[in-house]
This record gives sequence, C-alpha cells and structure tokens, in this order.
Amino acid sequence: MRIALLHTNDAHNRWNEAFTTRLHTLKVQYNALMLDSGDCIRSGNLGIPMRPEPAWEWMRQAGYDAVTIGNREFHLLPVGFAAKTRGAPCPLLCANLYAKQTDTPIPVQPVWRREHQGVRVAVLGLTVPMVTPRMQAAALSAYLFHAPIETARQWVPRLRSEADLLIALTHIGVQNDRSLAQACPEIDIILGGHSHTPIFPPEQVNGVWMSQSPPFCKGATLLILTREGERWQLETRREEFLPAPSR
Repeated sequence: MRIALLHTNDAHNRWNEAFTTRLHTLKVQYNALMLDSGDCIRSGNLGIPMRPEPAWEWMRQAGYDAVTIGNREFHLLPVGFAAKTRGAPCPLLCANLYAKQTDTPIPVQPVWRREHQGVRVAVLGLTVPMVTPRMQAAALSAYLFHAPIETARQWVPRLRSEADLLIALTHIGVQNDRSLAQACPEIDIILGGHSHTPIFPPEQVNGVWMSQSPPFCKGATLLILTREGERWQLETRREEFLPAPSR
C-alpha cells in the first residue's frame, strides 16, 4: 500500500494565488489527499463574517478533502458558527464538539472516511476545547467540548477496525499531540496545528508519526506513506517541505 498526504495548518487567511496553485499542482501530481488542521479563516473567535470567508474559495481551488476546525472557525452561537463555516469546500471535522440541545445544528462531523488508491482512510478531527461545562461561557454557548484525548480513546478502537490508515487531524497543539500519541498508539499519523510548531522531518512518539506544517501559508508538508506488514513507513525528502512563495 502507498498513499500521499498533503497537509497545512494555521493559515489565518494568508492564502494567495501562488501558494494555492502550488498546493493544487502537488495534489494532482501525487494524487494526494489534502488535509488542513484549522484556523484557516480571517474571523477572530467571536467575529461573525457578513459574507463567506475568502479562505474557503482559496481552499476550494487548491482541492482540500477535509479540514478540522480550529478556534477561529468555532463560534458560541449557531448563527455565528454557520456564518464562519458557510462556503466551506469540504467536510469540516471535530469529534469532541457537541450541542447542548439536540435540535441545534452542528456544521461539523466527527470523522471523514474515504477509500483512496485502495487504502481505506479514516480521519478523526479533534479541536482544542473552547467551551467546557465548567467555564462561565458555558451558560451562553450553544456548544460544549469534550476533552480531545478522552474523545480519541472512544473513537480510535472502532475506527482502527475499519481503516487501513487512521489519521488524527488535530488543532490541539504539539504537546497535546504527543500526549495523544501516548494514549492512542493505534493511530498511524497525527497531523497537527494550533501551536504553530513546525515538525519536519516528522517525529515518532510511541510508534505514531507526528507532523505539523509552518503557519501563515509559509509551507506545506507532503508525506508519502508506504505499508508492508503492520505499520506504515514514512518516506520524506527535503523538497517536500515547501517554502511559501515570495510576495
């Protein structure tokens, strides 16, 4: 088995034509799945955009397959959450978010599944908890968060049985990613964000590969995975760590 992954994180709406074109070219060249770990958009945590975020159109042109929301994509209120995510070009993920009321719309899903090049892929989204039941903001928020690592412990065993490649696409920071790897060694690779901590070449923690790309569209990481036997092996080359085009 062989599969290519193209990953970005923490763009903070620094998208531009050259960078987006480069991403699309690589996606096509390697037939890669393109994933992002959140904080793609411009709006701040409490901002409500009046029109679709421009980041979504850039990401549509690039050809993203799935995105885990970051704190910038989240909002306490359904109207704000819907406005921030309106126009998203692909599924938005977050397994540890839930609505306080069952009839409240949630513009995210916990897992994205795809068979790609004969590989059954499952992508689990995890985001830093923005509102928990103990916070004062919980009274105002339509949504709450479970602890991401505890959520992963519940999801990973069932996903492991149905996936050849199990990816955690996270916006929880590098230290929490390392804790996740310790807690859930069944995960094959963690593609992270939030802490703005580039990890290249990828590192292994408890047998789990970990990677994080540079923030602000300064780079993307192309990962080529091959599997013979029980575990995936990672092929990396220096040119796969992509500098952002000069402005």
